[in-house]
Amino acid sequence: MRNPFRPTFGASPYHWAGRSVVLEEFARGLDGYPGEPSRSMVIDGARGIGKTVLLTELEDIAAQHGWIVLRATGREDSVRTLIDTTIPAKIAELAPPAGRAVTAVQFSGFRVDTELLDVPSPTPTLGTRMRDLLGLLRGTGVLITVDEVQDADPDNLSEIALTHQDLIRDEQHVALVMAGLTHGINRLLDLPGTTFLRRARRFELGPLTDDDARAIITATAAKGKPIDADAADLAVEIARGYPYLVQLVGYLAWNRAGSRITRADVEAVCAEAVQTMGSQVHAPSLKGVPPAQMAYLRAMADLIGDAADVSSSDVAERVGKKPNEATDTRGKLLDRGLIEAPAWGRVSFTLPYLAEFLRSDNRTTRVS
Repeated sequence: MRNPFRPTFGASPYHWAGRSVVLEEFARGLDGYPGEPSRSMVIDGARGIGKTVLLTELEDIAAQHGWIVLRATGREDSVRTLIDTTIPAKIAELAPPAGRAVTAVQFSGFRVDTELLDVPSPTPTLGTRMRDLLGLLRGTGVLITVDEVQDADPDNLSEIALTHQDLIRDEQHVALVMAGLTHGINRLLDLPGTTFLRRARRFELGPLTDDDARAIITATAAKGKPIDADAADLAVEIARGYPYLVQLVGYLAWNRAGSRITRADVEAVCAEAVQTMGSQVHAPSLKGVPPAQMAYLRAMADLIGDAADVSSSDVAERVGKKPNEATDTRGKLLDRGLIEAPAWGRVSFTLPYLAEFLRSDNRTTRVS
């Protein structure tokens, strides 16, 4: 029996819960007029919080409305890929190219001669490609999604944003959704030419509610191995509202269980789930974090214990600085989305189990 849980980044779960406000608002925007605010969205949040999955859901909604979906990622030359590959492929689907002219026709043993036309054309831009594509549509539009914004070239982001703005000014049916880590989205909104995106609908994805997490686990497990109520409660407690952990705990418990998932199954996989969270989420999130910021994070981890948050003054003292001297470091960690300020003078981690990871040796499992 195939495991229905999907602890893979970007893979849409078989059962969806939460984020309904974003989905519903986007669907209403597609039914509206050019320039609808909900046709321009930026989505940010921590790693594994569900940004890519949400992008996929928005793409599905657009496709159901008859829109063309163009997918880009910050980990490639997104503008060049759109111009040279993605948009031409969509145009070819809608209107197969005619590059030859018939020069002679023959029947009953005669032949047909054609001549390849050499028609010069200007160098295409993202704007001209988009207009060519939009010109083939009637009553629908084009959605561009850009994932992993934090890894994107700033010039690419600016060009996509400016093209989107120009098309809106010309009353074209276009939509743009960009997603990334919080510091990447903040950088995007500070780029020249993207200031209009500050007026776009911005959504910061937070943890799932306990009810939503329980609904996902229960409905997904019901596809073959029902989960006991107390086991579902424990899985929700372990996941702490983190979508990746919801899928991971369910996946591991399913593999261990017999005909149904019990509390003992969930208890048995807890340590493995937390360890996998460290290698798959914590380690990548900390990559490239400067030493001063890492020292601040480790001080937080030492002081916070099992509490929800810690005094920022205490953290500053632990790293040997006065509170005002640690403000810059604290601000940069806030921008990175690794910590948050739940109240004045308090800081907490945004990722579950990050404190435990920082207090450990941070090593992944080695196999022979």
